[in-house]
Amino acid sequence: MLRAVWLIFQNEYRLLLRDRAALFMLLLAPIVISAVAGFSLGNIYGTQPGSEPYRVVILNSDRGWLARRIIEALGHDRSLKVIEAGDISEARTLIATRSRTPMAIEIPPNTTHDFEAGANPKLSIYIDPVKRLEASSIEQAIDPILREITAAANDRTRIAIAQQSSDLKARLTRAAAEIAQAKSDLERSQAALQRTLTASQSDLEAQIGEMSRSIIRAVDRSIDGLRTSVARDVSARQQALVAVRAYLIELESSRSEFEKWITQLKTLAGSRADQIPPPPKWPTPPTQEQIDLLSQPIAIPDIPASHIVAPDNDVHLPEVPKEAKLPQLAIPDLSGLGISQPARIPGVVGWTEHSLGSGSPRVNTFDQYVPGFGVTFLLVDMLWGVAVGLIDERDWGTLARLRASGLSTSGLLIGKLMARFLIGLVQLMILFAVAWAMFNLSLGRTSWALLMPAAAISFAAAAFSLLIACVANSRDAVLPIGAMAALAMSAIGGCWWPLDFEPQWMRAIALAMPTTWTMRAFNDLLIRGLEPAAVVHSSAIAAGLGLLFLVAGVAASSRIYRQR
Repeated sequence: MLRAVWLIFQNEYRLLLRDRAALFMLLLAPIVISAVAGFSLGNIYGTQPGSEPYRVVILNSDRGWLARRIIEALGHDRSLKVIEAGDISEARTLIATRSRTPMAIEIPPNTTHDFEAGANPKLSIYIDPVKRLEASSIEQAIDPILREITAAANDRTRIAIAQQSSDLKARLTRAAAEIAQAKSDLERSQAALQRTLTASQSDLEAQIGEMSRSIIRAVDRSIDGLRTSVARDVSARQQALVAVRAYLIELESSRSEFEKWITQLKTLAGSRADQIPPPPKWPTPPTQEQIDLLSQPIAIPDIPASHIVAPDNDVHLPEVPKEAKLPQLAIPDLSGLGISQPARIPGVVGWTEHSLGSGSPRVNTFDQYVPGFGVTFLLVDMLWGVAVGLIDERDWGTLARLRASGLSTSGLLIGKLMARFLIGLVQLMILFAVAWAMFNLSLGRTSWALLMPAAAISFAAAAFSLLIACVANSRDAVLPIGAMAALAMSAIGGCWWPLDFEPQWMRAIALAMPTTWTMRAFNDLLIRGLEPAAVVHSSAIAAGLGLLFLVAGVAASSRIYRQR
């Protein structure tokens, strides 16, 4: 029993050593796929030494110290390389034409001013949606830079506030001392003034009493003299008025007598009375009340103060002694206690995301992975349908019978490739339709444009499978060689992750793979939202590479008919 187990154990190793395909899948294939994944994803985890830095396009519309600080901090990061652009159009060109350039950062005008004023300015980050993962990794580097700048500005502000507080405290201390000194001087002056006023109060009262009596005597004398003068003048005028009154009375009596005389004269004239001219009119005499008013006595009014004469001796108000006046006090200057330019607490610098294209900067992950894994499984399925199918038909004798019927080799290959081409195209269309219904997959601006890259990769996958069938030459060798080649082509060509994750030499190899150009076309349509004309070039290159595979496969197709 033990001998039998030992013999079987040894036989398994002998069979393994003889099966080159199994050894290939056991040893080489994992190393190749692991190397591709390691080189591609090493940049994500920071384990790839000497990797090419990401490029960040800067649109500096602020030109302030904050903008310069942000650019300098980005430049000091070894994983980033700063490229300045003049406008957003130039930034789009740089992102489209340069690898590992996933975003542009615009520093808007007045960013520094708003930050210093305490506002929260935001940078505008324009992202290529296809390079969403690369942009996210750069944003993770930008975030601590902005936090460091904000923290440094806050530290400077705290130091400035502390310095201003210290200066203000010192000025307040000096002002308090000056106020205390002024208060002490004022109290001493008030005490001196009070002593002076108390000492001179009796003298002042005596001088005021004497001055009052002198003024009263002078006023009395002025009033007596004024009354005598007025009474004398009024008496003379009153006699004249009496004479005028008597004259007026006599004049009124004469006017009455004159009217009587005129009447008698007209009577004596008889018929000639109307020839006598009328006498002149007498003026209207004053009324009796007015005549009586002239003879009334004149009352002497009160003497106004303006007519009071000065007293005999000049009387002056007593002056306050000089020593009783308040001294000139030194008023402390408090105008400098305020802070002319108080330090302001700065704001926080953030950012907002925008898409460089017409789509959203936030990408549905299915827009990347549905086409990528669809292309991967298309390549694997083509290996089964074309490469394995041709090998099996050769081994089963189907190809020999078809050739015996007169079918040409080229006709056989073209027919088989056309059939598998259409199957692969339908496979991708069904995958896109299901993903659209279940995972909200974007179909781009024009869904029919997806047929161009889908047809190109279906043709290239069919031609590639023909080439694998010619190279492997056996069913057991097709799967190890073809699967490893298909998986490596998918990984390097950007089906599983963005091309920018890969090192430069791997991206150069990717340009020779149809998967690279197919994924570029799918990304332009599904994620960037470009017009169908934008993917004609990429689809044509993928189809051209498929044509090269076809030519090489047809040239080596004689190996398929070689009997084992």
